[in-house]
Amino acid sequence: MTPDPAIRLQSVLNTFSQVIVPAIDPNNALAVEQCGVMAAQLAMLIEHMPMIGAYHRTCLNDLAQIVDGLPEAAGGPQTMAAAETLAADRAQARDATDDRAAFHQLGLSLERLMRAAAADGDPAYRRQVDGAVLAFSERQSLRSRSWFNSAGFDHCEAEVPPIAELLA
Repeated sequence: MTPDPAIRLQSVLNTFSQVIVPAIDPNNALAVEQCGVMAAQLAMLIEHMPMIGAYHRTCLNDLAQIVDGLPEAAGGPQTMAAAETLAADRAQARDATDDRAAFHQLGLSLERLMRAAAADGDPAYRRQVDGAVLAFSERQSLRSRSWFNSAGFDHCEAEVPPIAELLA
């Protein structure tokens, strides 16, 4: 057997679709529905496999640019402590070997800064942080919508660019 995850997932999907699904009682509506959900999820995983690394790298790079562009922290002790933690997490993200984990850690740290700034941050600083995070969130939302567009649930899926275009 080849270790290629996409080939292995395709094999699982084939077995699921050709052996397991036909064995499901067609009168069991929940089981039939969940089989469809599982097949769709497996198909999306297969579609996404070649792009997962680029997706996480793009998200991390975008978030890192937001963090790098923030002004010098201004506010009380909570804001200053959160800003120090964010700076340390940003430094770690530069050397990260797992872009996905680094993205989540950096995002959590930025969220903590926003919460701290809401508690005791200088109002002007808080507005700048909030504005930068909102701009990032809009881009991230578009990436997420595009990533899951093949699920067919987006309210305006025709307006969403292909994920490959957003990762280029």
